[in-house]
Amino acid sequence: MASDSLLLGPPQINTKSTTTTAIESSVETVNLSTQEPTLDFTENCSLTYKATGNPCLDFFFHVVPSTPSHETVERVQKAWAYHPLTTLKLICNLRGVRGIGKSDKQRFYTAALWLHKHHPKTLALNAKTFADFGYFKDLLEILYLILEGESAREIAKREWDQRKGAKGVGRRMQGRGRITGRMHHFLARKRLANMKKTEKNKTSSKLPKELRVKQNIAKVNLEREHARTMRKERVLAMAKKAFERYNRDPVYRFLHDAVSDVFAEMLKADMQALNEGKHRDISLAAKWCPTIDSAYDKSLLICESIAKRVFPKESDPEYQTLEDAHYAYRVRDRLRKQVLVPLHKVLELPEVYMSANMWETLP
Repeated sequence: MASDSLLLGPPQINTKSTTTTAIESSVETVNLSTQEPTLDFTENCSLTYKATGNPCLDFFFHVVPSTPSHETVERVQKAWAYHPLTTLKLICNLRGVRGIGKSDKQRFYTAALWLHKHHPKTLALNAKTFADFGYFKDLLEILYLILEGESAREIAKREWDQRKGAKGVGRRMQGRGRITGRMHHFLARKRLANMKKTEKNKTSSKLPKELRVKQNIAKVNLEREHARTMRKERVLAMAKKAFERYNRDPVYRFLHDAVSDVFAEMLKADMQALNEGKHRDISLAAKWCPTIDSAYDKSLLICESIAKRVFPKESDPEYQTLEDAHYAYRVRDRLRKQVLVPLHKVLELPEVYMSANMWETLP
């Protein structure tokens, strides 16, 4: 399943690194012993069973959208020790969309990360099954969370909300009663900043208009250049992190290769269906497949891995003579032009029309 060649990544980070190939995996024994259900009290002091005595049944009933991450992990552990196969089915049921499950992606991601930590082969070899229950995007998100941490999305969202909510907070707080000490401090700092800005504007207003315009243009250009530099450094850091993790961690590499295999196999099958005119047999793999410089490709470097599987070196004599870096560039570009673009067109994805500003022709 795994490709013989390792990831190359961007030229800036393409340095030689040592790799390992051994994958350690543990085998859990099935424990079918039943436990006596324990009793507890309800809020009205009535007796009730605290658990059913069957960890798998408890997992099914108690893992819900409000279940904390640590409790989900605890119930997965107990259920897996009781019956691994049933637990695996319950994990699939967690993500099940289209009316076949709970459609709870957060709890599913938590369980998937637990699988990667304790049973990596089980997770990797069932990647296609997980995609069938949910979306192909779930496989990419699992890889991303393994790299960045389970709470990466929550942290990013919280930071975004803080930046977005800081504007106009003074107006929103007007007429809302008591203001906390922290809010008082924030408003005081804001008033001080506004006063300094007013004084600066008074000073700058004495300058000729043409000079003020030139100064503003220079300031904007400087800020843009700084932001551009920061973005490039951020993208390069993500690529370096993904590259080093792939070449250093055999367990992560095994899952990365498995996900790449799923996308490559589905894309090749979809292209065959497209050529045969069987449009109804085409999956949504092309919709979720990362393109060059997309968000997932920047953080996972997976576009190169998929492209190499769709167009292996032996598929074209010309590839045999190319350097590895040039070969990787050629197949990524070919994947976009000859596979993803035709499949996007036949799938009539709304995103394609929206990005082209063709709102009136939305399918």
